[in-house]
Amino acid sequence: MLVKSSLARISAATALVVLTLGVGAPHAIASAASEDLPNDEVLVGVEVEGQELDEDLPVPGEPEDTVTPKADLPDREPAGIECKPGWFFKITQNKKNTMSVKYHTFAENKTSRALDFKFTSKKSGTTEVGGSVTLSKEMKVAVLGSIKAEINVNAKKSWTSEIGVEVYGKIPAKSIVYGDYGIMKEKVSGYKYYRGSACQKSNKQDMTVWAPYREGWRVS
Repeated sequence: MLVKSSLARISAATALVVLTLGVGAPHAIASAASEDLPNDEVLVGVEVEGQELDEDLPVPGEPEDTVTPKADLPDREPAGIECKPGWFFKITQNKKNTMSVKYHTFAENKTSRALDFKFTSKKSGTTEVGGSVTLSKEMKVAVLGSIKAEINVNAKKSWTSEIGVEVYGKIPAKSIVYGDYGIMKEKVSGYKYYRGSACQKSNKQDMTVWAPYREGWRVS
């Protein structure tokens, strides 16, 4: 199976592992931590039940980049120019990307030494192009086209997360490591507008929008 990113040992700091797909199996699995565990055993993630998952968890390692706003579009093009009527979206700022969490787990190390852990995604979910206000089908097409053209060519209309994706790491002594598996969202702000046949703009409305662009583990 294709591996889209290398494995990394996880420190206390938050890390993001993108689509780490099945790379070997651990020697053994320990269901609970104790001082009797051999050094070559690992802790497996425990699913967190009954917790509402976060739709806007910050994505680590991705600083907020501001798009230099271009000159605002004129309300009307020079006389004589014709345009194809329709809805458009103009990006004015690239906001901090977020993750839509589909599965949440953790592992606790109660021993006095570091132990390995393994998390495996066990639930799936879908994230679609969306916005701070309800978007019509035509508006979603305009938003996605703008994000792909100006910010992220990997943006998709819809993305469904995978089940069975694993990530490995090391838990320091007397510590807990948390894992969130989900879909990253490219998030921008700007405004939608309708362009008429005479290229005039109307129905302008500011909004924040997003589109899914990849999936992976967030480990902290």
